[in-house]
Amino acid sequence: MSGEKILQQAEAEKALKGISIPPRPSILNDINTELQRPNPNLAIVAKRIAADVGISGTMLKIVNSPFFGLQNKLSSVSQAVQTLGVKNVKSIVTGLVLRSTLGGGNQAALERFWDGAEKVARISAYVASTLPRAPRDEAYTFGLFRDCAIPILMQRFPSYIDTMQIPTSETCPLTVIEDAHLGTNHAIVGHMVARHWGLPDTITEAVLRHHDITVFSESEPLSPTALNLIAINYLAEHLHEAVLRMRDDPQWRSVGNLVLDHLSMSADELTELKDDIEAAIA
Repeated sequence: MSGEKILQQAEAEKALKGISIPPRPSILNDINTELQRPNPNLAIVAKRIAADVGISGTMLKIVNSPFFGLQNKLSSVSQAVQTLGVKNVKSIVTGLVLRSTLGGGNQAALERFWDGAEKVARISAYVASTLPRAPRDEAYTFGLFRDCAIPILMQRFPSYIDTMQIPTSETCPLTVIEDAHLGTNHAIVGHMVARHWGLPDTITEAVLRHHDITVFSESEPLSPTALNLIAINYLAEHLHEAVLRMRDDPQWRSVGNLVLDHLSMSADELTELKDDIEAAIA
């Protein structure tokens, strides 16, 4: 990150007084404690996750969905840990506990927000499963975390929903509008949440820069994985708008070619992806 961007982030963080960053949930602390041991016991990790019926059930439902691209269905948390690896399972669990942690505010608006975020996350995982060496599990977690600060800002600023209604453009994304009206933006706050929760650096830096299309052209780019996460997310958002919501996606007009070039994807392959998403939904 350039010195200028670091300075901008430092200035924006000054505006965070009064914004409460939620602590990392106990289930993540317990998993981390076990993973830090010289010889982690995967059975203990699986047992801790399985003890939370809501999280374990939802996790299995997600990884067994067509969007996650597994060849064989998993029947237990223990099997998921063995198949996906404990770090990947932890990544998914981290995303799942996010929604229950960041509650409050305008409930109707939050329900719409989380419904869209979860669908984009699943599509992100599917897109990653079709690409060579793409981080499928991190793509799902990033899909949920990229905008995780929006519920926090809803609670901190009563007028935030009005701010979100202001039209965006290529030169004026939501983060720029937020900076002008709030003195900070959801990318910076989301970066702080992801860092505070101990997410991998690739996800935290991707959260911070996910509205900055210059990442595809700057001389000192992000790490390859972070850049892939951002590109996959742009594509997943486009597929969500085009296939699920069946509406125009102005953002894609400005970033689409950059994303397809970065992912080495042709227009025909994009069409095939749209067909696959429609089939998965059906």
